[in-house]
Amino acid sequence: MKDILRELQSLSLKLQRREMTLVDSSVHIKQTINVLTAMKMTGGRSTKKAEQGVSSGFFKDVELTEGRGKINKPRFYESVVATLTKRLPESSLVQTLKALDKRFWPGELEDLTLYGEQEVHRLAKSLGEPAGEAVGQFRDWKLQGTPPGKTLERLCIASRTYLPTSAECERGFSAVNNTDNQSRNRLREESLSSLLFVDLNGPPLDKFDPVPFVKSWIKAGHRLFFLETRTATRRSRAKASLVYSHLR
Repeated sequence: MKDILRELQSLSLKLQRREMTLVDSSVHIKQTINVLTAMKMTGGRSTKKAEQGVSSGFFKDVELTEGRGKINKPRFYESVVATLTKRLPESSLVQTLKALDKRFWPGELEDLTLYGEQEVHRLAKSLGEPAGEAVGQFRDWKLQGTPPGKTLERLCIASRTYLPTSAECERGFSAVNNTDNQSRNRLREESLSSLLFVDLNGPPLDKFDPVPFVKSWIKAGHRLFFLETRTATRRSRAKASLVYSHLR
């Protein structure tokens, strides 16, 4: 049981990575299925430790007693593998995107000659790109080793934007809750959208250089407007305080 949970946890964490693509997620899912299938008979680290404890009668200095029910280990692994295969199948989109990944290209020239052209044609049409041009550039790329053309490059970039999980959406919800909180609940929609865009797409703070943006902000006259607004606010507060003192 612990071995299975460990493998599923590892798979879950991999699928939640921001750089995870749809094709890579399919590779990791298949890898996990293969690992669990191999463990069906031999078991993992925890299973072997448990078996040693059963044979000695003690597990972590605790005496073991025989229980009533026993788990059929091979059948349990088969059930988990079947569930993974059923819930996480390889979609037609994954098969289409694999054509743009060199890891899946066949090694023989005869098999490579026409490999993936139907998939590239289908993907280009679905994304509104010239299909014939994309197929031609794809053929030159795989057979001659030339760099991908502009049309094919756009397809490659688009292929990396398909999300395998909803983890990125969850990050967006968390960013909204962290930004639009009780102390900042009067943000305008435009300001909130800009803050969320920076939070979700901007670089980490240790790699962000604010100097160019501060200079452009000052050159645009925002600093003068800020100072004038702050001065006007102070004057308004002083007048309000004076009126209040007379009323008393």
